[in-house]
Amino acid sequence: MPSPETPTTDRSGQAQSGAFQNVIRLGAGALMVLRRVVDSVALLLLAYMAGAILIQIIGRYFFNYSIAWSEETATFAQVWLTLLGAGIAMRYNQHVGVDVLIRKAPLPVQRVCNAAGLALGVWFLAVVVVGSFSMVAIGLIVKSPALRIPMAWPYMALPVGFGYFLIEFAVTFAPKVLRPETDNSEVLA
Repeated sequence: MPSPETPTTDRSGQAQSGAFQNVIRLGAGALMVLRRVVDSVALLLLAYMAGAILIQIIGRYFFNYSIAWSEETATFAQVWLTLLGAGIAMRYNQHVGVDVLIRKAPLPVQRVCNAAGLALGVWFLAVVVVGSFSMVAIGLIVKSPALRIPMAWPYMALPVGFGYFLIEFAVTFAPKVLRPETDNSEVLA
């Protein structure tokens, strides 16, 4: 009798199936960790943004002193929060989508339309992610007005945010291609 660690193969390819299941479990675990990190960062950004604006208001109206860095960093936090929030919204299927005609079509037509939508969406988001690295490169030269930090830090929100959006888009949209007959609105939420 073989040990549990040694994969056995039979005509149906059970070893390949087991390895595939392990890869799926590993990917699901990594996605869960990524989602928790993004959720935590988004929560911290929101809290920081609120605190920085509160400090700005107190400084300006009670002490007659404008704190320039608080407004600048709150703006940077808002940009990061917006781009990460797009991926979070994709996870919960909160983006606007008009798919009435696709849902009424036969299953093979649904699969083709969903595959085309997935391919176009992944292509577009990949172009944005790759293209945003030139902005980050420019940001290494340009400094922010108040803090004089390289603008590459705020500009990094583009590849990071759209990269996360790309992952969530692919995870959310892939089941629509593979199983369009099921309601995929709650997939991996």
